[in-house]
Amino acid sequence: MQTFGKTLTRTQMWLALAVTAVMALTFTLVGRLPLIVTFDVGLLGVATIVVLNHFGETAFPEAQAYYPTYFATLAWQFIHFIEEFMTGFREHFPALYGADAYSANLFVAINMISYAGFTLAGIAFLTKGIRFLIAPMLFFVVYGALGNAIAHTWWVIWLGKYFPGFYTAQVYWILGPLALAGLVGSLKRAVVFTVSFGLILIPVMTVFMVS
Repeated sequence: MQTFGKTLTRTQMWLALAVTAVMALTFTLVGRLPLIVTFDVGLLGVATIVVLNHFGETAFPEAQAYYPTYFATLAWQFIHFIEEFMTGFREHFPALYGADAYSANLFVAINMISYAGFTLAGIAFLTKGIRFLIAPMLFFVVYGALGNAIAHTWWVIWLGKYFPGFYTAQVYWILGPLALAGLVGSLKRAVVFTVSFGLILIPVMTVFMVS
């Protein structure tokens, strides 16, 4: 197997930040407030990690070592999607922030396109050395895994009742930090980031909640 640079160069950092900005703009235009207070907050976390990885010269794991963790975490996302879809997440989530329900077609399309992107980005990053594609990988891990664990748990605590997607999101308390550890250099850093992210995400989600 080819050997690629183990850290992010300055050019790769800026490309990753550009991809992050495009994702933020897309989610803002498509999902408005519900995605601004969730996905876009996650993307701020992505940008932070990208910058810290570059200046800290964080070394990335070998593909063979990281493949199982990343793709097992991604595989669980399909299970989580099933719970969300079957329990009306596309209606209940936007309602929390005063928005109309997402159509079934839009909800499925956003998720399936995202999963395809996360998969292809992971393959390109790990086997082709296209390091700036760490951005979509990080977004999946930071919000798709950790953000789901934090958000779904908080919504249940705040509302005092079941919220669509809660049960399967709990698995991400384990998978999330493990998947993030390979992209930030250590499990300790991943845990610190998880706590810090939660301390930012929870107040933002709560302040803008209308019900």
